[in-house]
Amino acid sequence: MSLAQNIIGMALSAVDGQNVQKINRVNVRAGELRGIVPMLLTLYFGLAAENTIAAGAELCVEYVPPLGKCRACNIVFPIKNYRYVCSECQAGDVQIIAGTELLLKDIEVS
Repeated sequence: MSLAQNIIGMALSAVDGQNVQKINRVNVRAGELRGIVPMLLTLYFGLAAENTIAAGAELCVEYVPPLGKCRACNIVFPIKNYRYVCSECQAGDVQIIAGTELLLKDIEVS
């Protein structure tokens, strides 16, 4: 619920002071490693939007797959099944470079 409230809060702040009557759609990029349950996020988004100009807005989430970068050989590779081991050299010193983000991409308004 707090994640949905934060998304609504960011959207409302972004249009504050603008001549916006209604927020129709909120587009978000979310890393798969955030552990978001899409159905619950959509439900809580609708509840958080009630009694605001975002009431009835559609939430569209683009899920970002996890990527790692090996600190030993510098290769970038997809992380699968939570296996944080380089696919090239098998080193375990991996930096996560994608898959944990949560970004408000854009907002469609009228």
